[in-house]
Amino acid sequence: MDIELQPPTGFSGLTLGQPEQETALAAEAFGPVKTSRGAPVEAAGVTFPALSKMIGGTDPKFILTFDQHGNADTVELMRPREPESDVTVTFEGIDVFGTPWSQVLEEMESRGHRIVRDDEDMFFHAPDLTLGFSRDAAHEVPLDDDGEPLYFESVLVAKAGYYDGPGDR
Repeated sequence: MDIELQPPTGFSGLTLGQPEQETALAAEAFGPVKTSRGAPVEAAGVTFPALSKMIGGTDPKFILTFDQHGNADTVELMRPREPESDVTVTFEGIDVFGTPWSQVLEEMESRGHRIVRDDEDMFFHAPDLTLGFSRDAAHEVPLDDDGEPLYFESVLVAKAGYYDGPGDR
């Protein structure tokens, strides 16, 4: 299965911004889904509705989050654990999970995409593309020279404006 990341709208087969029920139907094409809902949040005298997230898929696994209106806000895809997986996740033809993390970023930067890095080279995002990348792994994976994962372990696609904080301008 080939999945093309299409920020800020989602990826092939799943569109951000859709209501929870429509998103659930689309997500089921990737395997069973489970929805969990948090408690309402009160801040500055305003009660915000309970936010929900949807976890699912078999290959790839994913986590969807929903905004206060119940529309899909982000989707995070996890790198398949099975080496024989036939899932390829790409962005502009770059194999996000099959290419070493540093090469993915170098290729994106060579195409003019701005990358924001953390101090430990574990988390990255391309704010103009609303893409986020993580090398964080809770299981055994191939390691790079720095002792951390050689490949990205997850990629997040978010709706437009997700990274519009003061540090991203």
